[in-house]
Amino acid sequence: MKHVIVILDGASGEPVPGLGGLTTLEAAFTPHLDALAQEGRVGLAFHVPPGMEPSSNVACTSIVGFDPSDYPIGRGALELSALGVELADDEVALRANLCHVSPEGIMVSYSCDNISNSDGHALAEELKAALDDDQCTLYKGTGFRQYLVVKGHPGLMGTEMAAAHNITDLNIADFPPTGPEAEFISDYMRRANKALAESATNATRIAEGKMPATNLMCFWPGQRPSGMPAFADVYKVQAALNSGVDLLAGIAALTGIHRYDIPGVTDGPDNDYAAQGEGALSMLADYDVVFVHVESPDAEGHDGNIEGKKSAIEAIDREIISRIRAYAKSNPLRILALPDHPTPVIGKRHTADPVPFVMAGPGIEANPGSRLTEAEGAASGLRIDPGFELLGYFLDSKG
Repeated sequence: MKHVIVILDGASGEPVPGLGGLTTLEAAFTPHLDALAQEGRVGLAFHVPPGMEPSSNVACTSIVGFDPSDYPIGRGALELSALGVELADDEVALRANLCHVSPEGIMVSYSCDNISNSDGHALAEELKAALDDDQCTLYKGTGFRQYLVVKGHPGLMGTEMAAAHNITDLNIADFPPTGPEAEFISDYMRRANKALAESATNATRIAEGKMPATNLMCFWPGQRPSGMPAFADVYKVQAALNSGVDLLAGIAALTGIHRYDIPGVTDGPDNDYAAQGEGALSMLADYDVVFVHVESPDAEGHDGNIEGKKSAIEAIDREIISRIRAYAKSNPLRILALPDHPTPVIGKRHTADPVPFVMAGPGIEANPGSRLTEAEGAASGLRIDPGFELLGYFLDSKG
């Protein structure tokens, strides 16, 4: 028996007036997810424990089968694990977003219009040249995602910093860092913003009609992760994962899950869904459990793009779920599909609400659900709380 888990990042949400009061999941044309729901079981999973931030590092840690309350790893440190960076005990890692802020101080784009890897890396090199010293080192990530490692300032762990994607359309002056190292990190960001204003890469972007990166926003501090057991030791099966973001690669690195790097798989609307679907089939040939993480619905939710989010969900259904269902016709396979958390297109930020899931395959008896939607998940009566128990339920389910 093989198992595949498809994570539609941020796909669930809230009713949208522009869709006649439907959510994007409800409005999307998803015949393959519908078929799974009708063949199998629909339910609701609670992946964000009370009091924890409704971020993907919390929710995806839960989906992979680990209690995020037991492993509260700061996302900056978690994502750096994917890059093979080993933090010292006196170092703190932070996520650092390349953003575009208006002259009036309004957060226009937390991703600088989903800046390319090449431009993101070029800007990071300029920032490194201007700011790296014996305390601060900037590391290049994916696109707008960069990482700052700070030595000798443990108080950053107690410093509150707003996540860039949570303040879209708001004035960033209303969300200053607070806490023991607020002035230190504020000073670093001010100096970074000055370097960006003088950036040759930004000058080229402006000449090309592209959005310049005006601000570097730091948040999500974390320290050296430790103590997370290997996935194979806990679940007694070998697992693999593919994703276009460093976060999932970091979870894989910490838990011994093999990471597949599939050309064309990205974190945005240019994702090659067909390549990701074909890659999932290749992974199933070698591994017992396969995680397929698709970031694009979340990115479109943060941008408030109703049609973009709906199209991303439909592309996952058409190019990824369809291929996995075809594979299942001639191979013993169980399929689980679900968001990690909601990213409503109206609010443009994550919520901690539970998410619907659908599972189907040998040994999984059907319940009345017919679609992967928020309403049908709630109506099913099947609730997995805490959500990290869903993976074990899926692997062990006898129907």
